[in-house]
Amino acid sequence: MSLSTTILLVAGILSLPAGLFVAFLISQPRVRFLGLLGGLVGAAVTALALLYFVTQTKTTIEAVSWFLGAFLACSMGVAVGALLVGFFFGSGRPESAADY
Repeated sequence: MSLSTTILLVAGILSLPAGLFVAFLISQPRVRFLGLLGGLVGAAVTALALLYFVTQTKTTIEAVSWFLGAFLACSMGVAVGALLVGFFFGSGRPESAADY
């Protein structure tokens, strides 16, 4: 495992607690668990996309910039994953007034 992959893995893991907390807050109550799962998938897809981009372009990035960029990108991936799950599974009319 290369250094860039290790840094990406550490940044992705460290971005999960805050990202999943935000995913919990922005998800609707009836699809909150699905929002958390979507956040995990969003972070994984973002990390894989970053890894694919760096390996295919053969770029060199300093470690601190790579860590901060991967951390912020994975955090945004969690939020986007939760929002997409909320959009696809949580949208629609509520069944009763208690769902507001």
